[in-house]
Amino acid sequence: MNDKLLNIINSFLTLICLISLFGGLVYRFYSLNLAGLAISLTLAIISFIIIQYFYFYANKNNGRQREVKAPNPKFRLVNYLLLASYLLLLIASFYILLSHETANSIISPWQVVPKYFFIIYGLATLSLIGNAIINKKFTLWLIIAHYFLSFSVALIVYRLGYGYDSFIHLATENLIDKIGAVEPKPFYYLGQYGLVVILHKITTLPLVWLDKLLLPLLAAIFLPITLWRVLKVWFNEERLNLILILSSLALTFPFLIITTPQNLAYFLLIIIILLGLVCKNLPDYFIILILSLTALIIQPIAGLPTLLFCAFLAVYHSDKINIKKYFYPLLAIVTVLILPASFYFLNRQLPSAESSGALIREIGQFKLNIPGQENFILNFAYLYGYNLKFIFTLLALSGIFIAFRYRKQCKILWLYFTLAASLFISYLITAKIPFAFLINYERSDYPQRILLVACLFLLPFVILAIYAMIEKILAQNFIFKLSWAVVLTILISSSLYITYPRYDNYFNSRGYSVSSSDIKAVNWINNNSKNDYLVLANQQVGAAALNQFGFKKYYGNGQLFYYPIPTSSPLYQSYLDMVYKKPDRETIFRALDLAGVNEGYFVLNKYWWAFKKILDEAKLSADSWQEIDNGEVYVFKYERK
Repeated sequence: MNDKLLNIINSFLTLICLISLFGGLVYRFYSLNLAGLAISLTLAIISFIIIQYFYFYANKNNGRQREVKAPNPKFRLVNYLLLASYLLLLIASFYILLSHETANSIISPWQVVPKYFFIIYGLATLSLIGNAIINKKFTLWLIIAHYFLSFSVALIVYRLGYGYDSFIHLATENLIDKIGAVEPKPFYYLGQYGLVVILHKITTLPLVWLDKLLLPLLAAIFLPITLWRVLKVWFNEERLNLILILSSLALTFPFLIITTPQNLAYFLLIIIILLGLVCKNLPDYFIILILSLTALIIQPIAGLPTLLFCAFLAVYHSDKINIKKYFYPLLAIVTVLILPASFYFLNRQLPSAESSGALIREIGQFKLNIPGQENFILNFAYLYGYNLKFIFTLLALSGIFIAFRYRKQCKILWLYFTLAASLFISYLITAKIPFAFLINYERSDYPQRILLVACLFLLPFVILAIYAMIEKILAQNFIFKLSWAVVLTILISSSLYITYPRYDNYFNSRGYSVSSSDIKAVNWINNNSKNDYLVLANQQVGAAALNQFGFKKYYGNGQLFYYPIPTSSPLYQSYLDMVYKKPDRETIFRALDLAGVNEGYFVLNKYWWAFKKILDEAKLSADSWQEIDNGEVYVFKYERK
C-alpha cells in the first residue's frame, strides 16, 4: 500500500472522529435535529480541512527516511494460486456463516456454525501466511478482509443482534434520530450516538446496520493499516511486518466484535497507542489529541487515559529538561488517582456495599491451567485460551527486555511502561471500591476495564517481542518455517474460537441471545394488553422489547422502565424472585405497586433453569397464560381486580 493511499485512509479516520466529536458535543448542548446536523458537519469539515492542510504541509518535506524498495519479483503461477486460494476460502467462510445465521436463542455462535468452518478458516489463515511471505503486493488488503471475517461472526450469525447493551444503545440512537435528543444527556456515550445518527442521516442507511457494522468494520480496516504505518517506520521489513499484523489476531480482541461505547473507546485507545509511536510533529500530535477527545466523550474509562497519554507525549517531545523532571512524576500520580477518585465520588452518597472483589478474582484466575478432558483440538484451544494471560505477560516482559537492550532507539516506550504501571496501581486501588451503584455481579467490571487499559499500553512491547520471534523463525529452514506457519494457524483459529461466547464442556457463557420467539412474546403482550402494564422477564426479552418498541413506557416519574433492566431496575429482583423462589401473585403485585399499575406479565423462556417446575407453578398462580412458538416462551398474565 503506497503512502498516498495510506494517508487518505488515515485521514478518513480523522474525519470520522471529528464527526463523532462535534456530533457528540452538539447533541450534548443542543440537539441532533436538522440544525444540529448542519452545525456538526460544518464544524467537522472545517476542522478536517484545517488539520489536513497543516498535516500535509508538515509532512511534505520533513526529511522522512527514504523508503528502500526491494526488487519487485515476477508474479509467478504460485502467486496467483495463493491469492486465488485465499479468496476462495474467504468466500467459503463468509458463505458458511451467512448460511447458518439464526433467530433462535443460542449461547454461542459455535452451536450453529459447523465445525468444518474452522478447517476452512484455518486453511485461509495458512494461505494468508503464504501470501505474506511470497505475494506481498496485495496481502495487506487480504489481511484486512481476514480481520473483518474474524470480527464479524457475531454480526452475521446473530440475526436479531448480539448482547444486551447494544439493544439499549440502538434504541437510544433511534429515539435521537426521531426527536433529536433524549434526556438525560450524560457526558459519555455521546460520541457513538452522534456518529451513528449523523451517518444515518447523511447516508439514509438503516441505523441497525450502521450500529452493528461500525466497530467490526472500523477495527478491521484501521488496526491493520495503523500497524502497517507504525511497522514501516520502525522496521520497514515488508514480509515480517505483514506476518506480525496477521499474528496479532492470535492475541484475541473480544471487545471488537460488537459496537458499544466502551468497545469503540478501546478501539480508539489502541489506535492512539500505535500512533504515539510515530508521532513526529505538531499535526501528528493534534490528530492523536482529536482521537483522544473523541474517546473521552464516548467512554471516559478509556478516554481519560488517552488524554493523560497525550500529556505524557507532549512532555516527551518537549526540549525543556525541567518540564520533564517535574511533569513526569506529576502525570504518573494523576494517572494512578484520577479513575479511582472518580469512582469514589460516585459512591460517596450511595449505601455501603462490599468491595467488588475484582482483585481476588483476578489473582485467583492468574494460574497455569492445563485442560485434558476433551479431544485434542478443544484441549489445545483452552490450553491457549486459559493461559493467554501468561503468554501476554511473557511477551510483554520479553519486549521490555528488548527495549532496555536498545534503550536509545526505544526511548519513547518508557512512556508506555510508566502509563501501564500507573494504571495497574490504579486498578489495585479501584478494586477496593464497592461500586454500590451496580448490581452485585457487575461490580468487578470497572476495575477489570482499567486493568485491560493498562495491558493495552503494553502492546508496543508485545509487538517488539513478536517481531523478534518472527525474525528468528524466518531465518530458519523451510521445514521449520512450515511447522511454525501451521502452529500460528492453529493459534489464530483457537483465538477465534475463544473470542466469542462458548458453550462446551469447559466453558458456559450463559447469556442467551434474543430470539424470534422473544420478539413474538413482546408483541403478543403489547397487542393484548388493554391498560398500562409491566413485564417481569429476563434481560433478552427486555432487549426484544427495546428492539420493537424502544423506550415506550416509564413509570414512577420516568424512573421505572416497564421491562426489567438488570443493572438498575428493582423489577429485575422481582423477576429473580419469580424464577428462583416461586412465581406467585404476591411477588408480581409488589412489582405492580412500584409502578402503580394493575396489569402485569411474567415471561418464562424454555431454556431457563428449572423450567418445568416454574411453568407448573406459574400456571396455577396466573389469571391466564399464552404459549408462544410451541412452548419456546410462555407468557403469564396477572390482573389486580
